[in-house]
Amino acid sequence: MRYAIGKYFDDVKEFDSAFVNYRRANELTKTYRPAHDRGHLARTFEFVAQLYGRDWVGQSKDRSNASPRPVFIIGTPRSGTSLAEQILASHPAVFGAGELSFWKIASPKAAAAALEGESAAEVSFARGPDYLQLLAGLSAGALRVVDKMPANFAYLGLIHAALPQARIIHMRRNPIDSCLSIYFQNFHVAHSYANDLDDLAHFYGEYERVMDHWRSILPQGTILDVPYEGLVQDPEAWSRAMVDFIGLPWDPACLDFHRTNRSVSTSASGRYGRRSPSHRWNVGATMRISSGR
Repeated sequence: MRYAIGKYFDDVKEFDSAFVNYRRANELTKTYRPAHDRGHLARTFEFVAQLYGRDWVGQSKDRSNASPRPVFIIGTPRSGTSLAEQILASHPAVFGAGELSFWKIASPKAAAAALEGESAAEVSFARGPDYLQLLAGLSAGALRVVDKMPANFAYLGLIHAALPQARIIHMRRNPIDSCLSIYFQNFHVAHSYANDLDDLAHFYGEYERVMDHWRSILPQGTILDVPYEGLVQDPEAWSRAMVDFIGLPWDPACLDFHRTNRSVSTSASGRYGRRSPSHRWNVGATMRISSGR
């Protein structure tokens, strides 16, 4: 109810009342969910960065799968991944698969194998064909299949080692807008950092840190950074950039994405296809978000 009341006040532009109710909603949510562990999150991302370094990723080239079918859209929750997928899935050669949990499941097994001494080629060899088989079961004919699981940003080293021709679209949004949009959404038991502004600031800093790591080790041209605000303000320019990036000819259907009849499955929304507008709040001092923190 507090989330709903907060949304009502937001819709009628009574922002102070909206924020009071959203804060109360999040404090109530904290009472029935496990506390967020910032130390565990930081150690996890540090472990991933150390395990999947430049040398490790480079070892798998000879046995990697060269398929260009997979397209990954990554970012934080509420950063525009659903919008980007809907645009691309409006292209007749693209299938939008929603949020797939494949790499979240595969990553711990791959990490365990790597720690036991298996080479990068051995670790990644089976993951590529298995993932492509999953995509084939979802769409046999599409030239590109989009996986919009935002959390795949944590697994890009493994993904690139297994599928070096896969294209990665990284949705970026104003940090305060991103974090507040998460804070205003009832994620139930997902995203333990979502109910506290300081936890959100910490999460965002760790996310930026791991993305900096991937940019430093993956070949240029593997990741396309797309600003959410730019996509909203100039949809044609950025839609063309995304379509070109995944190696397809332009199709004007991408600009009519709102007419595409498909269900948008996303953990960032309580309903299919629902998106909240960008929020602007005077809470910069509270968030304390920067790329270095």
